[in-house]
Amino acid sequence: MGTKYLTTSEARTIFPPFRTRRTNGAWQTACAIIVVQTVASNGDCCSVSMPASKYKIWAWGAPVGIGATGAVHVGMAAVAKSSSPVQPFVVGNELVCNMIAQIMLLPCPPGALLEHSGQTYYCSLNFNLAGHALPPAPAAIIVATLPELAWGIIIFDVLMMKADRHAQNIAFDRTTKELIIFDHSHAFLTPNGNVQARLQAAKNLPSIGGHCLATEINTWSGFRTWTARVKAIPDRYLEGAIDAGCDVGLPAPEKKLIYDFMRARRDTIDATITNNRGVFPKLPAGAP
Repeated sequence: MGTKYLTTSEARTIFPPFRTRRTNGAWQTACAIIVVQTVASNGDCCSVSMPASKYKIWAWGAPVGIGATGAVHVGMAAVAKSSSPVQPFVVGNELVCNMIAQIMLLPCPPGALLEHSGQTYYCSLNFNLAGHALPPAPAAIIVATLPELAWGIIIFDVLMMKADRHAQNIAFDRTTKELIIFDHSHAFLTPNGNVQARLQAAKNLPSIGGHCLATEINTWSGFRTWTARVKAIPDRYLEGAIDAGCDVGLPAPEKKLIYDFMRARRDTIDATITNNRGVFPKLPAGAP
């Protein structure tokens, strides 16, 4: 798949009905024109359910005109966030967390960067096809239905120090059992603050607050699989994700400190959890 990310003015040129609107402090806008392969001719491209692999389309454009596979330009809807002087790390946190979630193969919407009016935004593809407010995710049902995936989310959140995983930033479809995680601006380095103090305070601790899944997880099933997956993340990928974050607002002078911290956190992810069993009150006694 080839991808070209456009500015809003470029998108208007290709798709005249382009619109943006502000919802709860975030811009809902089209952030990308993605070249996709046409797989059906009935035009029914938007009537899909909530799985992480399906996203909202706001415009169907002209054929690419190159190649033999019938590729077309498509406008994808997204939710966009920007940093501010008060919260300078929002975009960097979202970008780094998304890169780590993708390499872990977690159900997190793909993201991209958008430049709009001189401001950099992090855009997450919009999976909410109906457009209504998402219902709170039932943590106990998620754990009972998808315990291994619940561990994957918990371990990712421990790695990235996400202290606000709650029922409103997990989407769960009770019919299809599809699950999506999103909203990571308050993970990693938090939106603002002292990086050294943040990392020191999180050392050897889960740093996930009152995590909605951690308080419900009652099995070790999946724990070893996901900790092994985290430990397999290459140094070069961790460093590349942090480099990318520093390009969009994370503090570049602190790169080495962040690198060293994240490598150590990756390597001790299992101990960080097993040495802090109080965060997981329903886990069975004994070793995983």
